[in-house]
Amino acid sequence: MSVVPLFLEDSPRSLRNVVETEQEFNAAGGINGLSVLIRNLDREQLLAQDKTNVSYDLRVGEEYRDHRDTGKKPLRESEDIVLRPGAAVIVETEEYFHLPRTLFGHIVPRVTLLQEGLSNTSSKVDPGYSGRLLITIFNLGKQEIKIRRKEKFCCLYLLQVSGEARTYDKPPKRIEGPATKRPWDHIRDRLEANNGLISAILIVATLILTLAQLMSLFHVMP
Repeated sequence: MSVVPLFLEDSPRSLRNVVETEQEFNAAGGINGLSVLIRNLDREQLLAQDKTNVSYDLRVGEEYRDHRDTGKKPLRESEDIVLRPGAAVIVETEEYFHLPRTLFGHIVPRVTLLQEGLSNTSSKVDPGYSGRLLITIFNLGKQEIKIRRKEKFCCLYLLQVSGEARTYDKPPKRIEGPATKRPWDHIRDRLEANNGLISAILIVATLILTLAQLMSLFHVMP
């Protein structure tokens, strides 16, 4: 396998291999062609001459699920996902992909986010897969991390497949569970974020109560 550079426009030394509509994908050979379909594409990434084109940074989409919950949550344009230290969420990408049988995708963390403590599972995208991608991200650091809708959070690169690969023929991956937005989630998050402070307050309160009981005991003794 070899890494496939991504081209959104034709150039003297290469042909375009990224398309943005199903019609263009089919015209380029469809599942048996050499082009990848990416809807909701961040065009700037592939057109900027000062950025590499051997990978593409995936962006946070409109749905996610905290691993502590059973249901998914919507994420609007102006909203953040808040990851407490040790937290993990599964995120749907903004981008929709359709890979031909000639390409295989690999998802890896972004180095800039690793330095902040944010990492993700290394996962694959099989030839023929059509749909959005689901990636689990973790806060491995000691500070709270916020990640915004459409923010770049991990990296995808494509590999050329040699031979006849069997294609992915199942429905696209989706986040399971009904959409939920429970008001007590914020209270739970705050309690977890201030767990140390709450523990200290409880210890002090217990000591004060114990001291008060001892003083009361001495007071009633003859």
